Amino acid sequence: MALRPVIVDKSSPFLGEACALCKQPFGPGDELAICPEDATRHHLHCWRANGDKCTAYGCTGHGEVNSATPRATIIRRGGSEEEPESKVQTLPTRGFHCAQSCLLIAIAIAIILFAIGCFGLWAIADYLMIEVLGWHYRDPIAGFVPLLNAIPSVIALISG
Repeated sequence: MALRPVIVDKSSPFLGEACALCKQPFGPGDELAICPEDATRHHLHCWRANGDKCTAYGCTGHGEVNSATPRATIIRRGGSEEEPESKVQTLPTRGFHCAQSCLLIAIAIAIILFAIGCFGLWAIADYLMIEVLGWHYRDPIAGFVPLLNAIPSVIALISG
């Protein structure tokens, strides 16, 4: 099957999309090969470098790009040429990428480990203060409880 190359111009719907093989965005003047099976887009040189076949997993689309064609097709937004709907789901070019997701996961794990580490340090300090030094710092202050019991009588005295 012979494919016609497509040229990207400033009004092309493919402008800024990423090539399925090299992941580089398409720019004005780039020649594309569009897979006849699932409409995945490739730079022309990427299509040829992959043996004139689609790089999408499971796609069997293939075909040589017809270099005898005098002029490549230019597809514009709202133009007469229509792009077939792609059956292959690819990763979005915007939003989170793998590296960003891995970074967020690594930060979350570091925070969890830091919290566990701090709890461990607190537990060690607690053990040393209570068991080794004999300082029962968690015991209520002895003079504080009688103050709490005296509050109602102080309020009664003030309101008089």
